[in-house]
Amino acid sequence: MPTDVQQIEVLVTAPSTSASKSWARVLLPSLSDLFFLFIIVWMFLASPEGWQRLLRDADTTLHIRIGQQILSSGSIPAIDSFSFSKPGQTWYAFEWLSEVALAAAYNLAGFKGVVLLAGMVIALYLTLLLKYAVWRGANGMIALVIVLLSTTASTIDFHARPHLFTLLLLTGALWILEYNRRAGGRLIWTLVPLTILWTNLHGGFVIFFVLLALRCGGCAAEAWFWPQLRPERLKEAKQLAKVGLACGLASLVNPYGIYLHLHILETLRSTWIMANVSAFLSPSFRSEEMYYFMLLLFAGLICVVSLIQTRHIVEPLWILFLAYASLTSVRHALIFMLVAAPIISLEASEWWNSAVIGRSRASLLVGLHDMTGNFSARLRGTSIFIPAFIVVLALLPGLSWPREFAADADTIPIKLVEKHLDLLSSGRLFTSDQIADYLIFRNARQKVFIDSRHNYYGDKIGNDYIAIAAGGSMWRSLLDRYRIDVLLAEANAPITSLAKTTADWVLVDSDKQYALFARRR
Repeated sequence: MPTDVQQIEVLVTAPSTSASKSWARVLLPSLSDLFFLFIIVWMFLASPEGWQRLLRDADTTLHIRIGQQILSSGSIPAIDSFSFSKPGQTWYAFEWLSEVALAAAYNLAGFKGVVLLAGMVIALYLTLLLKYAVWRGANGMIALVIVLLSTTASTIDFHARPHLFTLLLLTGALWILEYNRRAGGRLIWTLVPLTILWTNLHGGFVIFFVLLALRCGGCAAEAWFWPQLRPERLKEAKQLAKVGLACGLASLVNPYGIYLHLHILETLRSTWIMANVSAFLSPSFRSEEMYYFMLLLFAGLICVVSLIQTRHIVEPLWILFLAYASLTSVRHALIFMLVAAPIISLEASEWWNSAVIGRSRASLLVGLHDMTGNFSARLRGTSIFIPAFIVVLALLPGLSWPREFAADADTIPIKLVEKHLDLLSSGRLFTSDQIADYLIFRNARQKVFIDSRHNYYGDKIGNDYIAIAAGGSMWRSLLDRYRIDVLLAEANAPITSLAKTTADWVLVDSDKQYALFARRR
């Protein structure tokens, strides 16, 4: 009888206990959920810059304005409406969907909505990156350190701009590719709809095709060099080729079709952009963030040797290609760190495990290994904590949110601009691309000589822009050719000094950083 009672009790209580554990997993935050919270607190709530750090680049305002134009017109623009130097020409708003998202966030909650959206995307991609590294088998504590190093280095380009969506989607795509190698199934085909979304969010979808091609080639190489891996690697290579073809066709589902791809290719081949746009220049290792990037760069290159020794070619190809790309253009540094961080974490974990093997249970290293193992297990779960926290953060009163776009005065003289909005919008204005971005956002009537859409203006207008700003020998004739009658430039710029010495221009106003001129009537 007692035995029968015990069996009944097990049958009754087991489902209840299992259900309780399931609810606990859903309701109680895991360590990775708390990592999401930590990123938000560390980067935005406890930082002196706060949420304002996401608004350091005036490109954000231009993206919002383009998104507002799409929302108000109900159509995606194909013709430029912002410039007087190249009016009415074909223009590709190739980041239209992310611009709509930024504009919708701004229309709903002002700059609070913009920075909240951008901050959540950053925290989500970093949390996903950490969970991915642990899922691959990395020690949780090691992965945490590597991801935090990557986060610090990546802050150089943490701005509320469309490229953040590429960071999130690329992390997810890498996880899907690795899951396919381990478990197979149909999940790999979710990359097709993901590509459609990605193509309309940001031009960074191109890097996914590069990494996919390298993975396909790496699988073929692994099959060639190691016969015992040949059947499964050849199968994967063929599958990736089919997926790549399907994703390539899916990327044509955008407002411009194949012309979008040709436009991106033309942008990447532009010598003017590569030589004059800071994001495309080689990195300068003179800041704390770039020192961390250098550390991860060296770590990634060191991992290449051990990866090849353990019959891996895909990851070395990724690391070597992205290392080269990031050394030629700083904008690729974030992609390198995203791809390399899980690989470095896994390799460092293997070295750590090797150091622990064979030691006694009383060893300090073994104790640390057990402790970090428990830490890793608690990083794997997830719950409703993250969406709940986002809702609470959005509604919680008393937090300091940016109400205006307050860029550094060295970049945009907000007070001077606001004081003379009518003059700036009524004339043919020459100013920096950053100021032009803000003015397009600030005044719907504003027309500019050039803005941050450098791929639209091309080399000729780009060179004329540099010639005027630098006070070259053609500065006066160029101003006359474009019929420029308003000039806003830095106080110590060559063009400012020249304008002060000629009777053609009148100084309207100035501050410590900038001077505003109007052509004498």
